[in-house]
Amino acid sequence: MILITGGLGFIGLHTARALLDRGESVVLTRYRSSNVPDFLKDEVGKRVFIEAVDLTSPFDVIDVCRRHKVTAIADLFVPRRGALSAGEDLRVKTAGLVNVLEAGRIAGVKRVAHASSVAVYGSVPEGPYHEALPLPLQSGSETEAFKKAQETLAGHYADRTGLDVVFLRIGNIYGPLYLRENRMNTRLITAGMTNTKARWDGLPAEPYQEDANDVTYVKDCARSIALLTMAEKLAQRAYNIGAGTPVRNIQQAEAVKKVFPTLQFDMKPGFSPRGRPDVAMDITALKRDTGYQPQYNIERGIAEWVDWLKAHPM
Repeated sequence: MILITGGLGFIGLHTARALLDRGESVVLTRYRSSNVPDFLKDEVGKRVFIEAVDLTSPFDVIDVCRRHKVTAIADLFVPRRGALSAGEDLRVKTAGLVNVLEAGRIAGVKRVAHASSVAVYGSVPEGPYHEALPLPLQSGSETEAFKKAQETLAGHYADRTGLDVVFLRIGNIYGPLYLRENRMNTRLITAGMTNTKARWDGLPAEPYQEDANDVTYVKDCARSIALLTMAEKLAQRAYNIGAGTPVRNIQQAEAVKKVFPTLQFDMKPGFSPRGRPDVAMDITALKRDTGYQPQYNIERGIAEWVDWLKAHPM
């Protein structure tokens, strides 16, 4: 039985499906949301169990681990950025991490797989990004600061207690159930589905054609998390979860245009002043230690996502 904190979130729900496909049962924690997608509904009450859990309460986490005889934890809960004040954000994230680690230790789980992020490389000047890179102390974003701190603190906890902790450095993930309009690819798909021109207002910056990210389809991400959570033995403590290759903005746009041939968009040529060379996440270790191989390139991922959106209009 695998406990997935943040189990009713975008990545959590797909991770649940990936674990079910490998013969596991799952407990999904929820806070506010209680919506379950079609690909899990038939398993609710059988191999999928949903529990209301306040991760800032140590008793809640320990209780759910004991009642369900949890054997491993995929700790994927992250409060939405900007939803909490600075002090409350620090309290919730720190208390949640401590409570998950303590619950794992007390319940004797095999492993705690904790969601870190590609953001830990945010102050590294260029890629490719591999897990052994030294990470600068300074941080340019909330996510970068918290994830580097959590890896340091949870790694120290693991050293002291012997709890098996692995950090999931999750990249830029896209696909079904991602609902926010805060990314270029969601804007392009919305434009294609509504036969309008893509709009960039509200994005951090207008996209440039040659700027790139390591973008990964959510099903590949979920399989990676499942494999790392269930692996008998791992050779290192942190693993990149990504596509392993950079995808340029114009490639993402062309993948959407392949589905919507009349797609309209403007995109500045060349690199932006903030563009960084070779932003790929090196996934050699993930492949070596779990046997993982990506199944989706950008064209296949975008096409499947659009098909899902057409079948599930919001």
